[in-house]
Amino acid sequence: MSDFENEEKIKASIEAKFQGAVSNALVQRRNRVWLDCATEKLPELLGWMKTEGFVYLATITGFDEGENLGACYHMTNARVIVTVRVKTPRANPSIPSVLKIFPGAVSYERELEDMFGIKIAGLPAGRRYPLPEDFPTDQYPLRKDWKFVPPAEETEAK
Repeated sequence: MSDFENEEKIKASIEAKFQGAVSNALVQRRNRVWLDCATEKLPELLGWMKTEGFVYLATITGFDEGENLGACYHMTNARVIVTVRVKTPRANPSIPSVLKIFPGAVSYERELEDMFGIKIAGLPAGRRYPLPEDFPTDQYPLRKDWKFVPPAEETEAK
């Protein structure tokens, strides 16, 4: 019997339910499962996971891989964390919203838009977060290629 029997069952269950939409599933240590998901299947996968007891969306973490941007959705049932990773092309980055499943994801989704420039399809209009409203809309501070340009009034004062 494997030391990771519970984790392997969770991994196998997800792979069986979402054949073709899930790849690179991995159990690397106790209480942790990682997998990649086809971006368009993300809401369906997270909705199914919620019915299977993964009722907590702990956080969403954005990332920049150069040609692709993406996000990791860290789901937990209070015993095991499943990290679902989705990618989107940098040229036209878009990920579907999961607000219908997890209404508390609103600040995470706004942060992906503000900090990475990933369009969250289905996210209602609202305040920017965490950047101020007057921050340039075409600047994404957590992208690897972002360069800080000081505001004109600060450079003129020096």
